[in-house]
Amino acid sequence: MKNIPFIILLLITSLSFGQKTQGIESKTYDPKLVGSWKGSEIEQQQKGLSKYWVSCRFENGTSTLLFVIIDKNGQVTQETENGKWWVENGKYYELHNVDNVTDIYEYEVIDSSVKFTAVEVMGDKNSKYTFFDYKIEED
Repeated sequence: MKNIPFIILLLITSLSFGQKTQGIESKTYDPKLVGSWKGSEIEQQQKGLSKYWVSCRFENGTSTLLFVIIDKNGQVTQETENGKWWVENGKYYELHNVDNVTDIYEYEVIDSSVKFTAVEVMGDKNSKYTFFDYKIEED
């Protein structure tokens, strides 16, 4: 009789963890996109801004992006974004935790680089944004 509350608690805990794990395991991750990458773009998303980044995509679908942004006056800012990534139906999805927005790109792996072409970025379905990530090779 004393074990009943313990068993109920154990059952509830198991079910809640099982649901979270099930959602994560249902995502697909392209192993060619895992690792550390760098890239840059000049005035593609916003006039007068240059962006440089390092992107780390992990095997478990989590990601970290470090941006260095330089405006036309030379002002430098740095931003870090954590999130999740996955692939589905030939497209790359990138969920940003900071604003809960998912960017969607078509992607093509070319040697040690990846070409991304926006399908929908920050809710803009008309974006023509294209950029490359270049693999940072580990020594």
